[in-house]
Amino acid sequence: MRILAYLLFTISVIMLVSCEKNNDDDVYSYDLSLTGDTTNVFSETGEEREYIFQLISIPKITPEQAEIILKSSDIDFKSEHNRFSVSDSVIIDNTIRLKIKCNENIVSDTIADRIDIVIVGPDLTINTSFYLSQAGSDIRYEYKIVSEYMSDFTIPNEGGVFKIPIKCSRIKYLNSKYVLEEPCSLSGIRYKSSIVNAAWVHSDRIYSGVNPGDYVIELNASQPFNIDGKFSWWVGLFSNNISIYNLNIFHNQTPGEEYFIGISSFFKSEILK
Repeated sequence: MRILAYLLFTISVIMLVSCEKNNDDDVYSYDLSLTGDTTNVFSETGEEREYIFQLISIPKITPEQAEIILKSSDIDFKSEHNRFSVSDSVIIDNTIRLKIKCNENIVSDTIADRIDIVIVGPDLTINTSFYLSQAGSDIRYEYKIVSEYMSDFTIPNEGGVFKIPIKCSRIKYLNSKYVLEEPCSLSGIRYKSSIVNAAWVHSDRIYSGVNPGDYVIELNASQPFNIDGKFSWWVGLFSNNISIYNLNIFHNQTPGEEYFIGISSFFKSEILK
């Protein structure tokens, strides 16, 4: 009986030692699972979202053990192209909770960036990544023309050559918000003019002035108007077929003149360079 009890005791000790040894020799593998929206693009006006990373281990460890491991490790979050920023990181049990933010996108292209997470500690090394993107902004430009003559100009009866100074600026809107206004070129803008019942010499042209955004519309009406009929002359500037400036030009019939019967009309349209 004593021999049997001794054998049972010996076997129990061997099993206990064996279990302890197996626990010490266990090889743990670690990974992170992510909870949070990585599919939908961030708003172009800027946005902040919360993400949770959970430490997963095989064999499984307790949340308390995971917290000790995480707090004793170096944890680095990095946005590859600095499009997104990470803040308010906190470790609770086996999770890392943090916020990821992006500022307002100031370009029309969609922004995409990779978020890298590196965790290095005495018992683990984890490298993982995921991608986030932000919608491109709505950037709109509005042309503005300022002149002493915004709608009408009357040529004296005797005619002549006249210069109409205009100033062109461009207003920038970002996501429907005003950003700035600055002088700009009329390059790419369409210039149109039309003369109906022109008498003798009537012509026009537009050319750039000395300073950025300064232009001159030159009207040449070197002869008095003496056609027995309706006179119509206008010039205009168009951006994508939208009128940004329109000037109606009037030239009164010269009193006492004999009417010239000949009639001429012409139309001009050009893209400014």
